[in-house]
Amino acid sequence: MRRHGVFGALVLLGMVARVLVMVAYPPGLMYLGDSGAYLDQAWRGLWPGDWRPSGYPIFLRLVDGPEHITRIVLIQHGLTLVVAAGLYASALRVVRRPWLAALAAAPALLAPWVLDLGQFVLADSLFGVLVGAGVVLLAWPRRVRAPMAAAAGALLGAALCVRTVGYGPLAVALIVLVLDTARAGAGPSCAGRASRLPWRWVHPGRRMLPVLALLLGAAVPAGAYAGWSAAEGAGFTVSAHSGFFLYGRVAPFADCTDIAGAELRSLCDPRPVDQRGAPVRYLWPADSPLRQGNRRVPPGREELAGRFAHEVVRDQPWMLVTSSARYLLGYFSPVPHETTKTSRADTWELPTDRTNALPPDDPHADDGYFVATTVRAPAGLLAAWSRVSYPLMPLVGVGLVAGLAAAAVGAVRTWRARPGRRGRAVAAPRTPRTPGEPGTAHAAIPAAEGSGAADGGSGGLLRLYCLAAGAGGTTLVLSAVTSGFDYRYLGAVIGLIGLAAMMGVIAFVRVVRHRPSGWVDRLPRQGG
Repeated sequence: MRRHGVFGALVLLGMVARVLVMVAYPPGLMYLGDSGAYLDQAWRGLWPGDWRPSGYPIFLRLVDGPEHITRIVLIQHGLTLVVAAGLYASALRVVRRPWLAALAAAPALLAPWVLDLGQFVLADSLFGVLVGAGVVLLAWPRRVRAPMAAAAGALLGAALCVRTVGYGPLAVALIVLVLDTARAGAGPSCAGRASRLPWRWVHPGRRMLPVLALLLGAAVPAGAYAGWSAAEGAGFTVSAHSGFFLYGRVAPFADCTDIAGAELRSLCDPRPVDQRGAPVRYLWPADSPLRQGNRRVPPGREELAGRFAHEVVRDQPWMLVTSSARYLLGYFSPVPHETTKTSRADTWELPTDRTNALPPDDPHADDGYFVATTVRAPAGLLAAWSRVSYPLMPLVGVGLVAGLAAAAVGAVRTWRARPGRRGRAVAAPRTPRTPGEPGTAHAAIPAAEGSGAADGGSGGLLRLYCLAAGAGGTTLVLSAVTSGFDYRYLGAVIGLIGLAAMMGVIAFVRVVRHRPSGWVDRLPRQGG
């Protein structure tokens, strides 16, 4: 147990922090609009055609959440601890140093956004748990077998039914498994360790079993949900309102000069782009161009909004790309990123007040806001901890870039070593020294060494990096493209993003220094 002392201390801190959050904001935090809609579905009756996927209301129904709000947040906090333990175990297999693995898992344990979202009756915490658990299952074994891939697929498919941006993590998992199947070299990459037996000796159908198992596992929850939606007349889909949300996303920058037809032009905001608001301003208020003074969207207007959105994307794709890039960069700002085009940062900080509702004349008045039934003494300490997140985000960004650089360097070296050198040295020439003699640290590095997911090599690091950064990154990218900027999107995957940043830094150091897989053994050992 002493070997895992750092992680144990962090787990203890994480448990204490969650207890303080539950004491400070009983029975839970509510977000205007979303929380009530989720509870209403779980209480009155589930249906697939709501504005948001019904996966979270199904979860609420399973845990009898509408009757016991405290039970909801207790389960959510507990699940985040379980996923953090899984991420620690996955990191430990590739870095082989408990203190490094503990630092990699620290964001999943202690990040203020994780603590905050766990106390909300919102889908984001459950989404992060499902995606994180899916990544753990794919990262844990030396080589993913079909049962493990099917279980990971089921978790990622369930995440898709909670938030539709779950398509991103599922696509990343599929790509990594395909790379696992196709890998032939042993250089560092997003694929795992090269097989001990040549791949040509393995039947192609058997090699594809994990890929097929992942797809079948994901198809079970996603297909069942889509079938339920089709049976209710909402179409074979997990999101019946994608055009609605895409309209809100493009309306802030839409140039209606080339929009044809009076109906479509009625959805335009006549104000200059720099005077327009955030995407939510065009979706929910009654005075929005979409609703035209009605509390409900008039018949036919949602379909019209979908057509409008697709025309704007077709005519102004670069605006969608650049605005999404600005949203993504905003997450790595050392101070809260908040403009007229984004949501409010303080909504997702642990609060000291019972609500952060704004007066009607405020530019962010149409944003959602939180409501707390009670705010107790630990709130001041927790609010101070929330402000620690922002200065650390540039470091997270550096770690992610380092991982990309490590993957690029490893790919180049593998390509250079490939012609006629498979299995031969890729570093210094061979020396007559025997292994273990002084000076052998810079001897030849076999091509297969350091590429495994289980031996602490760069390949295993980069595979975990690709899974974690890919799952977290695609969630943020799809959210930025389809919805906009909101710190709760980051909070759902900050555990994965933080772990990926740590893996990226370690992989970059290993690749640049060109050390054999045992170099990490020279790092300080915990407990002597």
